[in-house]
Amino acid sequence: MRMPRVRDLPAPYVTALLLCLLVLAVVTWSRGGGGQGTNVAKVSRTRAKLYDGQCVFAADVELRSGWGQLAFARHYLDVRDAMVDVLRTKSRYMVSSGAARESLRWQLVAAVNRVIGDGRATRLDFTEFRLL
Repeated sequence: MRMPRVRDLPAPYVTALLLCLLVLAVVTWSRGGGGQGTNVAKVSRTRAKLYDGQCVFAADVELRSGWGQLAFARHYLDVRDAMVDVLRTKSRYMVSSGAARESLRWQLVAAVNRVIGDGRATRLDFTEFRLL
């Protein structure tokens, strides 16, 4: 018995099969098929002007899903600008202590969420933060 070729199948069957494969791929990708830490976006070293000084920072932004990563990648420059805008309103003493940086982290998460969509960013960790 000979196996039917794809071109011998009716068009609706082929379309339905391709649509099912596409849906399966999207669902698998959106669930973050990788292990822990796969949904982390990185903000490269950036210089920001404070109200009374300057700082250099880099950060890892934890995102809820792969869709958040896609949105972050699309709006990377806008995200970085939003973070710099938040820092522009801060003085040196407002970012120098550990408690102040913890508050700043949450403000930056809120700024990221304003750009890429509410609730997509869940956490921010500074990989580098220096006052100049």
